[in-house]
Amino acid sequence: MTCSALSNLRILMAETGGDPAAIKTRLADPKADHLGCTRVGRDRIEGNAERVVIGGTAYDCLKVKESSLCRWTVSGVPAEAP
Repeated sequence: MTCSALSNLRILMAETGGDPAAIKTRLADPKADHLGCTRVGRDRIEGNAERVVIGGTAYDCLKVKESSLCRWTVSGVPAEAP
């Protein structure tokens, strides 16, 4: 799951408590506000374009095939200790 803006990803995570089932349900509901978020297949990911850490949580902006814009997701790699 990725979002076009980091702020929207953070809103979605806060509103769903980061629960994968709640996120999946919300994205499947055509009447719900998806906040520019969608599922992107791993086969479309070309790599990492950018990484930020906010409040101890790491976020990656992923390069997606056939797009000039990266898409934000919660990083699968833990944030480094300060």
